[in-house]
Amino acid sequence: MNSLAIIGVDVVDCTGAPTRERQDVLVEDGRITSVAPSGTAAAASSNSGIVIDGAGLTLVPGLMDAHAHVALLGSDGTHGDLPWAEHVLQVVDVIGRALDEGFTTLRDACGTEPIFATLVASGRVRGPRILPSGSVLSQTGGHGDLRPAHHGGSRPPTIPGLVARPEVVDGVDAVMRMTREQLRRGATQIKMFAGGGALSPTDPLESVQFTVDEIRAAVTVARSWGTYVHTHCHTKPTMHNALDAGVRCIEHGTDMDEETADRIVAEGVFVVPTLSVSHDLLQAREAAGITPAQIAKLESMQGRRDEGMRVMVERGVKMASGSDIVGPVQDRRGRELTYKAAVIGNERALVAATRTTAELIGRADDLGTVEIGKIADLVLTDGNPLDDIEALADPVRIQYVVQGGRVVRDQRSATATAA
Repeated sequence: MNSLAIIGVDVVDCTGAPTRERQDVLVEDGRITSVAPSGTAAAASSNSGIVIDGAGLTLVPGLMDAHAHVALLGSDGTHGDLPWAEHVLQVVDVIGRALDEGFTTLRDACGTEPIFATLVASGRVRGPRILPSGSVLSQTGGHGDLRPAHHGGSRPPTIPGLVARPEVVDGVDAVMRMTREQLRRGATQIKMFAGGGALSPTDPLESVQFTVDEIRAAVTVARSWGTYVHTHCHTKPTMHNALDAGVRCIEHGTDMDEETADRIVAEGVFVVPTLSVSHDLLQAREAAGITPAQIAKLESMQGRRDEGMRVMVERGVKMASGSDIVGPVQDRRGRELTYKAAVIGNERALVAATRTTAELIGRADDLGTVEIGKIADLVLTDGNPLDDIEALADPVRIQYVVQGGRVVRDQRSATATAA
């Protein structure tokens, strides 16, 4: 058996239990077999292939980003204009960086061809497990129709096996056909733009996109494949349309109110608020090349979004975590937790990025908490995130990352070697 022992580490297991100090965590063949006070399980670790001295460190479950865009390398949220060979290399770099920052699972919310998930799963590319949504579905003139208003004609096409651009479809039949096409190409869930967005050139933020019947058509096809639809929604009307259609997950949920939150809870739907992307774009507006109209839309969301998150907490909405970050670097992915923590507190922010996201993606039996029998996706960091959430936002403080029982980042040994 392949074995790992982490000795004397403080454990935040994300089950709701308090921090357990000085624990020994044992792993056999990729799964956790013991979490016990240090010393009581030490004998069982004597034959371990790898032993990590966890003294002074805190162990948490592997982090998850439920709204990633690892192939959207343009600062403006597009795929950018790199030569394709360089584009592929940059995507691989972004994927690897996410793993080094403690993210062992990404749900890619559109733009990334499913082949990248396959390459990671096969071990040919180093990175988190990826759940790809493939090409997002947009209506004509919707958030994914990126033509300027004065342009007509065709849009840049998707290139299967390389780049998954938005697919513009109208009508129930077209939606069903494209949903099936995305599933055929390897999407693990389907993403739709159900309302306006900040960066698209022609649609008002308040616009309602796709009819209930169109969204329901995608839901019907997705369910037939054993999966689900998640929808981009900032406003209440778009959220209610999505709920009427039977989606599993709402992205953003900016204008949340008590009535909408209560309905979301009653129907068992998840919400993924995303904070990092608007912070990034507003701080680097000139580099991103965004227009005054786009800046106005981003600024209008800020206060509404934070208040919406407070409502979600008060009403018990199942809140997962996503960053929505784009661009060529995509570093410090964990800062999403710091932005959330400023509104909902450190523990809720951490649970959103672990246990609740595992529930959303249907992997709660395997991932999201530090418990016996679960897959050993683990992060060891310098500092307890319940006291200092920045411990997960600063890559330098992430000392070890374990994925499926394998040590995939060892910062202490790398630092010692460099010295």
